[in-house]
Amino acid sequence: MTSAASTSEQGERNPRVSIIIPVYNGAATIERALKSVFDQTFTDYEVVVVDDGSTDDTPAVLAKYGDKLRVVRQANRGLPAARNAAIAASRGELLALIDHDDEWLPQKLEFAVAAMRADPGAALLYSDMIVVNEAGEEFRRSQIGSDTAHAPTMDEMLARIWPITPSTVVMRRDAFDRAGGFCEQLISAEDIHFWLLMREQGHFIYLPEKLVRFTYGQLFPKVLNRDIGPTAIVDLIRQRYGTRADGLVKDFIRHRVRMIANAGVIEMSRGNMEGARRCFVRVLKYDPRHVKSYMRIARTYLPAPIRRALGGKASRGG
Repeated sequence: MTSAASTSEQGERNPRVSIIIPVYNGAATIERALKSVFDQTFTDYEVVVVDDGSTDDTPAVLAKYGDKLRVVRQANRGLPAARNAAIAASRGELLALIDHDDEWLPQKLEFAVAAMRADPGAALLYSDMIVVNEAGEEFRRSQIGSDTAHAPTMDEMLARIWPITPSTVVMRRDAFDRAGGFCEQLISAEDIHFWLLMREQGHFIYLPEKLVRFTYGQLFPKVLNRDIGPTAIVDLIRQRYGTRADGLVKDFIRHRVRMIANAGVIEMSRGNMEGARRCFVRVLKYDPRHVKSYMRIARTYLPAPIRRALGGKASRGG
């Protein structure tokens, strides 16, 4: 581990911060994310992008930036593996995460680096955020409420999903190394698992400022494509924390049921009955007693006039 003021084996001074950007088919959004990075008031950083097997114009978009980026290309391996690969190719003391469809406000790094400097025992820092839709319009509240607007203890993180969003995070490289990186077998919910490992390495810092514009995109089909069911993450958490994590496990299952069911309702309202059925069937893998999903599956087989006659948000698809 080298400090930000040290030099590499080639005699180059290492940057204070390595900005880590995983991208897969992000040609439409990556330039917006990069602009927010280059607009930062804090400038002692490098930018490392991992193109995780994109099949769109992402490589051409990245090529326009020349040596302003360090680009790593690999076959598609998923978000956790892409983040790990970017971090392995980076040199900074601090690691700042941003996803390709999010944006930072200009003082994001300035505030984060100052807070980490002032508290050298902190392993990780995160902030509040503005939630926007794909058109860039603010459309829902931040998931951070008054009850979670503080840095969590480990007990709090084992009691429920703690609202930490990757693009708000800055962490110390040595803590990341001790935690062992993101679990590459978890193609979804890898962040929930990783934050627990990071909390073992030291306390967190919470900044109440809204320093990130987080894009809440279309749920379907991503909510299914990045879902491997409850077993993998639940088993990992149970193996490490046992019954201490009962609350987190229950909250995780509730959260997944709610999100996937919501995606199904939206697809039904759009007339995508096959997609809606897929969502409701997936819900039942998390909660076989979810009565509404059985009823909704039955509705997807009804003619459109009957669905409309039944009324309700989930019956409007035509």
